[in-house]
Amino acid sequence: MNLLFIIPGFFNIEEYQKRLYNNNIPLGTLQISSFLKKKLNLKTDIIDMRLEEENNNQLEINNININKFNEFCLKIFESNNIQEYQNIGINCYTSYQYQQTLAIANLIKKEFPDKIIFVGGYHPSAVPGDFIFKNSPFDFIIKGEAEIVLYNLFKKNALNKTIKKKEPVVINPDELIDINNLPPPDYELFLSKYPFKDKFNFDLYMSRGCPYQCSFCSLNYPFRSYSFDNFQKYFNKITNIVSIYNKKNTKISFADQSFFNNPLSEHILEYIIENNLQEEYKFSCQSRIESLVNNDILLKKIQNSNMIVGFGFESANKELLIEMHKTESPSQYIKSMKLLLEKYKKITQIYCRINILCGFPGETKKKFTDTIDFINKYAIHENIQISPSIFSCYPNTPVYANIEYYEKKYNSKLIKNWWKLSSNNFKNSVFRKVSKNYSLKQLIWDYKENYTPILNKFRFKNYADLLLWKDFFNRWFKNLNEN
Repeated sequence: MNLLFIIPGFFNIEEYQKRLYNNNIPLGTLQISSFLKKKLNLKTDIIDMRLEEENNNQLEINNININKFNEFCLKIFESNNIQEYQNIGINCYTSYQYQQTLAIANLIKKEFPDKIIFVGGYHPSAVPGDFIFKNSPFDFIIKGEAEIVLYNLFKKNALNKTIKKKEPVVINPDELIDINNLPPPDYELFLSKYPFKDKFNFDLYMSRGCPYQCSFCSLNYPFRSYSFDNFQKYFNKITNIVSIYNKKNTKISFADQSFFNNPLSEHILEYIIENNLQEEYKFSCQSRIESLVNNDILLKKIQNSNMIVGFGFESANKELLIEMHKTESPSQYIKSMKLLLEKYKKITQIYCRINILCGFPGETKKKFTDTIDFINKYAIHENIQISPSIFSCYPNTPVYANIEYYEKKYNSKLIKNWWKLSSNNFKNSVFRKVSKNYSLKQLIWDYKENYTPILNKFRFKNYADLLLWKDFFNRWFKNLNEN
């Protein structure tokens, strides 16, 4: 009745990507831990290889030597008393962690053959077959939500009986957990092991899933919301933790994909305002444009709570918006964005964030320029932050599932199974050719040349992060040019 969680790191990761992926607390894993502790009094522990690698200056993660990596892992495992744990759960959260997940599982099965190894996360949920092969080290592959699956296996004492099968058992739960039965995540488990002050991003979910089905998104599972009582319980816990661990940077992000589609959102803003929490903490969330454009009362509450809202605008090109399944009325959608931006220009206390997605299949230089022109005309203001990104095609997105459609219609080219390559998976996951006459090389050039001056205009810019961003994309373009 015990379970050791392992969070894999990333092979061939660069400094810019470390800033994006190494500071996130593994919230899903901590939620599973708290649930199993509450229901079964299960003993749990955690090892985060991302942070263990950061703390080891001898390990060259960009030029990995598997023998040295295995030696390093064994030291970490043994110093964390892996011998005490019969069950090992590996969270392959993203496809970027696939190769290290395999390396860790193979090492554990070789050195500790009696261990039972689970793997879960977005990648095994999308491509469980990647973990099924001759002499696979995995015993269980969990698709989707893991809480009920693990609860049933431990409660029924079904582990030893099941692993006698010759190949991994794939479990796809036929029921979704009632998220209001979940206790707050087990933050203490993680922070007692990695008590790094002012390092981590603290996220809070008041729902699971998303009511929308954008074709680029991997969060395409049913939407469910917490009750307000449960929200208060979780919220009070995270504010206390942030006050201890992030005293210099008291940010709390509502990580829900569409905050204002939740019926609790307005109550949450009122709760923040009534308790003057905006004076101590900095809040942010994600929202659809349609949720706020015609709601000035709600916008006033956002202003009073100092909530920074990120809008997933993605593109100002009508054809791309339809392909992204962002809207069926692109003209109205773009008009709504203009109207909302005008409202934010008149607000003094807060700013908003506009998320832009570049490199979506079918994009051309003209379509790319449509968005740049829109930004320069309507969105250059001290109250508006532009946040661009390059589209990574994960295997659990509708785009990947329909890749032949984009190949045929736009002549887009993507490396299939890119997560199995030994080179930088972050770069391998983007389209080699976005459309017939728009290569990755041209996209990266346009991206860095057009967004550099735009990012420089934002009044709250972080110069260190901006320099890291510039360096990353300049070197990426240089490498593409050399090849």
